[in-house]
Amino acid sequence: MKPADGSSVLTKDIGSLSNQKEDKIRLSSNQSNVEIKFSANSYLSAEKNQFAYRMLGLGEDWQISHANQKSVQFLNLPGGDYIFEIKASNNDGLWGDQISRLYIHVDPPFFLSWWAYCCYAALVFALLFFIMRYYSNKRVFKERLALERLKEQNMQELNQARTDFFTNISHDLKTPLTLVLQPLKQLKDTIVANDTALVYMDLIEKNVSRIQRMISQLLRFREIESQKITLNPQVGDFINFVRDIFSLFELYANKKGVETNISAYKDNLYVAFDYDVIEKILTNLFSNALKYTPDNGYVGVRIYSATAEEKERFPSLDPKEVEYISIEVINTGDCFSEEQIAMLYTSFNRLSSHRPTFEESSGLGLAIVKELVDVLEGKIWMVNKTDKISFTILLPLRKQAGAGDMQPNVYDYTVSEIDDIITQDTAAPETGSIPIKKTDNILLIEDDQQLRVYLEQRLAEKYNVYTASDGEEGLIKAEKIYPQLIITDLIMPNRNGLEVCRSLRQNFKTSHIPIIMISGTGDDNQHKIKALEYGANVFIDKPFHVDYLLQQTETILRNQRELKEKYSKHVQVDPSNVTVTSMDEELLIKAIQVIEENIDNASYSVEDFVADMNVGRTILYQKIHDIVGMSIKEFILNMRLKRSAYLLEKSDLTIAEVAYQTGFNNAKYFSVCFKKQFELSPSEFKKKVSSGKK
Repeated sequence: MKPADGSSVLTKDIGSLSNQKEDKIRLSSNQSNVEIKFSANSYLSAEKNQFAYRMLGLGEDWQISHANQKSVQFLNLPGGDYIFEIKASNNDGLWGDQISRLYIHVDPPFFLSWWAYCCYAALVFALLFFIMRYYSNKRVFKERLALERLKEQNMQELNQARTDFFTNISHDLKTPLTLVLQPLKQLKDTIVANDTALVYMDLIEKNVSRIQRMISQLLRFREIESQKITLNPQVGDFINFVRDIFSLFELYANKKGVETNISAYKDNLYVAFDYDVIEKILTNLFSNALKYTPDNGYVGVRIYSATAEEKERFPSLDPKEVEYISIEVINTGDCFSEEQIAMLYTSFNRLSSHRPTFEESSGLGLAIVKELVDVLEGKIWMVNKTDKISFTILLPLRKQAGAGDMQPNVYDYTVSEIDDIITQDTAAPETGSIPIKKTDNILLIEDDQQLRVYLEQRLAEKYNVYTASDGEEGLIKAEKIYPQLIITDLIMPNRNGLEVCRSLRQNFKTSHIPIIMISGTGDDNQHKIKALEYGANVFIDKPFHVDYLLQQTETILRNQRELKEKYSKHVQVDPSNVTVTSMDEELLIKAIQVIEENIDNASYSVEDFVADMNVGRTILYQKIHDIVGMSIKEFILNMRLKRSAYLLEKSDLTIAEVAYQTGFNNAKYFSVCFKKQFELSPSEFKKKVSSGKK
C-alpha cells in the first residue's frame, strides 16, 4: 500500500516496511478504527488460502480468517503500542513459517495523556494541600481564639486589680492629705497677716486641695469606666436646670470679659433625668469652654429639639416615649486638628496646645463627659466652625406628663469646679520684700502657674528672674533678655522643652546659655538622654527639692564665671590648639584668627573687628562677654598682650620691637597695660624669663 496525499498516516509504502519498531505506524486518538487488508503470494487455488492473525496488545491467540476474508478490522483501539502479526497457508492447508508484522502506535486521547495525568496529580495534590491547610488554619484559629480569650480574661483581671489598687491607694492618700490640710489651716490662724510664711502656707493649702480634687476626679472616672455608676432619674425642668448651672459660670466669665448667652426653644421642659450625671456633664463642658476661650471672647449655649438627622442616631428608641434634646456649647478659640479630634475624648488629654494660665486640670474632663453621655445612651460630637468650636450632646430623655416634684439641688460639683478655677487663677501675693540689685539674669519657662510663681519667688532672692508660660514665649524672651541661665519644663504647650533646647542651641545668639530641664514624666532615662543630646546641661525629675535646683543654678553660674576667668587669663593665641566642640568655640577661634591677622595693626579698632567677624555689634559684644567675661576692646587688648608676652619669652626681640609687632605705637602705654595684665613690667618679665631659662 502506498501513501496517499498529505492526509494519509503512512509516510512510505507499507510493503517496504522492515517489520522493525522504528517503522511503526503512529495513529492519533481520532484514528483508532483500523482496517488491515492482506493477501498471500500462493496463487494456485488462491481461494483456498487461509490466514491466521493476532493483534498483540489485544490478545495472544491466533485467529483463523474465514474463506475469502481478505481484511480484518479493529475498532476503538485504546491508546498504546500494538503488533499485528499474520501468517498464511496454501491450498493444501500447509502453514508457512514466515510471519509478517506491522507495528502500530495509537496516541491516547488528551485527557488520558501523560501531561493530563500530571495535571490530575497536581490537582489532587493541590486539593489535599488546601484541605490540610484548611484544617490546619482552623486548628490555629481555634488556638488563637482560645489564646485571645485567655488574654482578654487576664487583661480584665489585670485592669480590675489595677482599678482596685488605684481605688485603695487613692482612698489611703485622702486621709493623710486631710491631716495635712486641716492642721495647716489651724497653723495659719496663729500667724500674723504680714508674715512671709503665710504666702507659702497659702500655696501649700491650694496644692493639697488640688491633689484632693484630682484624686476625686480620677476615682470618679474609674467608677464610670468600670460601669459601676447607677442612674437615678427624677422628674424636673431640664431647661431651667441647664440655665442654673450656666449662670454659676457667668461670674468668672465676666471676670475674663467673656460674653455669655444661653437660648432655648421653649421655657420649660419636664423630663426624667439624673441630676448628678447631667450636672457633671454640663459642668465639664462649660468649664472647658471658658478655660479655652481667650479674654473678651464668647461662650454660648443653645438648647433645641434634636433634628431629624440627629434622631437617626437612635433608631431603636420610641419617639413617643423619648424627648430628644440637643445642647450645643459654642466658644471662640483655635480650631482643632484632625489628630486632636481623634484623641478628643481620651483620658489625660488636653484640648489645645495653648494652656491657659489657670488651667491645672488632669485632662479627664471630656473623657468623663464622653463616658457619662454613653451611660445615658446619648451622643457627643465636636465641629470646627469659623474661629469657634462647637460641642453638641444629644440626650434621649423620658417624657413626663406633669411637672412632678422638683428635687432641690445645691450644685456642689459645679460650685467646687468654679471655686477651683477662680482659686487657681488668682496670682500669688507679693511678699513685700525690698528688691535687691542682682547681676545674673535667669529665664524660667514653666506652664504650671503655681510652680512658676513659687520658683520665681525662690530664685528672685539671688537673681533677676524672668518668666514664660510656654516654649514659644520662652524662646522670644531668651533672645531679648540674653539670660545667664535658662530653666525649662519638659512638657509644655506650643513647644516642649526638647524643642526649646534645640532652638536655643541652633541660634547663634543663645547657643552659649546653659539650660536646666525639669520634668514630671517620671524616671525616664530616655527623656534624660534626649535632653542632654538636645543641649541641656542638667536634667531634674519632679518632684524635686527646690534647694537642689538652687544649688545646681549656683554651681552652673559659678562654673560659668570661672570659665570666663579661665578664658580671660589663659586664652591661647595659637588657633590650632583650640578644639572645636561648640558654636561658641568656633566663634572664639574665628575671633582669635582675626586678631592674629591684624595684631601688628595699631589702628585696628573695635569697628574693624566687628566688620571682620560679620556679626552685629550688640550680639558680638554679648557673646564675647558671656564667653570670656570681657568687652570687645578688652578682648583685643588682652590678645595683644598675650602675644607680646609670647614674643618676649620665645624670641630675642627688644621690648620696643615687641610693642611695635603687637600694635602698640606708644611704648609707655604698652608698659602700663603689660604691667596691669601680668603684674610685671616688660623688662621685669623678660629678666624673669631669662633667669628661668638659665
